[in-house]
Amino acid sequence: MRRRSLLMLFAHVCVAAVITISVILSAAVMERPCLGSVPESQKAAIMVTGYQIYPEVLMRNDIGTVTVTVTNTESARSVHIKNIQMLSRDLKVLSDPYFNIGRLGPGESLTVTFSLKASCTDGVHYLRVLVEGENAQNVRYSFPVIVDSSPLTIGVMDFPEDIFTDEQTRIRLVVGNPRRNTVTGVRIISEDACVIPTEVFVGALSADESEAADFNFTPHREGNHTLNFRLVFKNGDNSHSTDLSVPLNVTSDRKNVELVITGIEVEPLAEPGAYKITGDINNAGLKEAKGVVVKVGESGDVEAMYPYKSYFVGLLNTDDFGSFELNAKINENVTQVPVVIEYKDESGNLFSRTEYITIENSELTESVSGELPASIIALLVVVVVSVIAAITYSWKRR
Repeated sequence: MRRRSLLMLFAHVCVAAVITISVILSAAVMERPCLGSVPESQKAAIMVTGYQIYPEVLMRNDIGTVTVTVTNTESARSVHIKNIQMLSRDLKVLSDPYFNIGRLGPGESLTVTFSLKASCTDGVHYLRVLVEGENAQNVRYSFPVIVDSSPLTIGVMDFPEDIFTDEQTRIRLVVGNPRRNTVTGVRIISEDACVIPTEVFVGALSADESEAADFNFTPHREGNHTLNFRLVFKNGDNSHSTDLSVPLNVTSDRKNVELVITGIEVEPLAEPGAYKITGDINNAGLKEAKGVVVKVGESGDVEAMYPYKSYFVGLLNTDDFGSFELNAKINENVTQVPVVIEYKDESGNLFSRTEYITIENSELTESVSGELPASIIALLVVVVVSVIAAITYSWKRR
């Protein structure tokens, strides 16, 4: 009995101890919050809500920028941001971290910009942004950066099979952008003195876009020519260039337009030393001649006279001809009059050449067409006087 009583007493003591400990623990929990929870008023959320890379696709060794947007998504309180830094294993980050940025209000955002260099191979590489806030709130955000060193392409789109000396030839080039981003400031520069214009500005080219540019080449010698062009463009703020060499073979002029003067007639005019020159001009070439003009080539000994100092013939098709008339006055010892022929080809290029018209037997021509020379008149007077004197003498003897 005694032993049983002791066991029951021990059991009651244990139960009382357990109840006492439970009450004490409950009171402790009610007096302070649990160590594992944070009051709602202390919660804050920092997020990277956007980024922008410029240029969108880098070429190797390009320098670009990355703009990152950080937002405080908390609606009730601000949060302190200690620093923001950018890290990369492949790309070279040129900017230092941002320290002691300060507090960011509820719902507010801020942007920070980092510079980087694509000192890596082509491919997809990753940047990581680390944002450190208060109460050990750290945000890590990674995003890809594409490096693609593909340049713009440039080539010959069209040019004639035959190229001739002193004849203008159009060469059409085409520029293409095989990249995944837009490039700007696209220019094609010519490095040959016989090519015009010296530069063509194309401007911006979007991805997979192409643009044509025309150049005119006028060679002055036969043989092989190599035309050099340089394509310049910008990827972001980075300048790049590509060269193009175009080999061409130039042959002698095929006389597309060949003007020939025929049927020349020279007549003296009333004024001493003045002549009227008439004739025909024929196009014996393979193409039409536009704006044909025939005029007197003036010099110190030759003067063009009104009303036909020059004569406009106009358009001469192949195997066509036109008539002209010119007036010129020459000095006494001049035997040739220069006649200048001007015309334009199909491209509007102006050509000019000079032919010489011979003035033959000018004194004899003047005698036939006008008054007798003074020497002949004097001789006739002497003959007439002699005849009259002989007749008079004969009558006197009778």
